[in-house]
Amino acid sequence: RIESGASPRQCVTLHDTFAPAPPQGLVGVPAAGAISLIWTASTERDLAGYRVLRAVAPATDLVPVTPDPIADNNFRDTVPAGARVTYAVEAVDKAGNRSAPSERIVENAR
Repeated sequence: RIESGASPRQCVTLHDTFAPAPPQGLVGVPAAGAISLIWTASTERDLAGYRVLRAVAPATDLVPVTPDPIADNNFRDTVPAGARVTYAVEAVDKAGNRSAPSERIVENAR
């Protein structure tokens, strides 16, 4: 048998760099001056919450509606009556890693 000497001891700090899975099943329900969103809750053990993204037409770039993650897997967004709004949701873990956006949906407020 041939063995080398022991490796030197080191302290290593591990950092979570793995993003959670994107939210699934995003659905919008339009109402007068609002759109209610609901999606399937994530099963990630280190989930911190969700960020809701939207673009009100004619804009196409999604921007956060909820700058800090929300804990619930539903959200009611107040928008102008008749507005055409695109939404997506991101999952955020406790290390601050964000998932890819969910599938986009487009709804028209009443």
